[in-house]
Amino acid sequence: MMPSADAERTEMKEQKKSKSLEIVEKQRALVVEKIIEDMKRDGLHWSEPYIPSLSPHNPVSGTVYQGGNRFHLGFVGYMRGFTDNRWCTFNQIRDSGWHLKKGAKAALIEKWREFSIKEENKDTGEKEVTGHYLRCVGYWNVFNASEIEGIPAPPAPEHVSDRTAAIADDLILSSRCPIVESMRYQGSAGYAPGSDRILIAPRETFLSDETFTRVLLHEMTHSTGHPSALNRGCNTDFGSPEYAQEELVAELGSLFLSADLGIQNTDYEGEHYENHVSYLQSWMHALEDDPSYLFKAAAKADKAGTLIIGRYNDVLEKRRDRDVERAPEKVSLKGEVTAMKDAAKSHDEQAKAPEIAVSAR
Repeated sequence: MMPSADAERTEMKEQKKSKSLEIVEKQRALVVEKIIEDMKRDGLHWSEPYIPSLSPHNPVSGTVYQGGNRFHLGFVGYMRGFTDNRWCTFNQIRDSGWHLKKGAKAALIEKWREFSIKEENKDTGEKEVTGHYLRCVGYWNVFNASEIEGIPAPPAPEHVSDRTAAIADDLILSSRCPIVESMRYQGSAGYAPGSDRILIAPRETFLSDETFTRVLLHEMTHSTGHPSALNRGCNTDFGSPEYAQEELVAELGSLFLSADLGIQNTDYEGEHYENHVSYLQSWMHALEDDPSYLFKAAAKADKAGTLIIGRYNDVLEKRRDRDVERAPEKVSLKGEVTAMKDAAKSHDEQAKAPEIAVSAR
């Protein structure tokens, strides 16, 4: 019996999905292979060079790439020496009247969709959603703006490293849980899930404002795993595989947020450094066993970063609103002169008015 046309189309569709997933997995493996090399060579500083390229976005659609795609484009940008964080598809380049430079190479963007798991309710007999799962449904290619002719120059980057202390202040104000700075935690920092608090040494005990802020961002990322926030539900047993992955989520969260906030290099120290050195081996083993480990952690880190940066921006917006309310009315010198002349003229007319009125009576 010959298969129906619908069956053939379904089979072809499944084969296409499998091919897409195969290509995606191959690209992930290449990224992870290089990451493991960096970890072995640079220790905890393996991620530092990626920071300038970790804010990839599409200038045509306005898309801000997230999760695994964000990390992948950041990786490619760094490896190819790009200083531009803009990425476009071939059709966008063509439709905008731009042109690809000779020898330009694409980077891969993964497309995933969430599907519902439905099961029959024994009491009602109706199917109900009992869970969700992700499936790779395809991929597409994007090109960096550095390899596109005719694309307008990017806006000048805002340098914020000289006001990292102010950024830290606003992050503390925006935190979803209390942050306790105390000499009791000198040389250390941590998130206490039981009391839902961040415990950290005073900033003046750190090597720099950048170091303090990067460690603070690490702990703030941890705090988003609380049941009242993103509810990651990780195992909190120190040294367990689940805890090691949570540490990678926090490390990537700090990395992504540092890129968004313009906070660059830092020097790790104290317990934070000592604890994470031990996690490097765990991360490398996990990455070797499953290249998707890094991308899963990146997706969780990006969700955490979205929550943190959203609260941070709310603090900035409220401050701007207060500044507008308090701002004195601006009066120019020219405006004052005109107003004085108008007032004098009005005064003269009012002075004459009673005489005219009396005469008329």
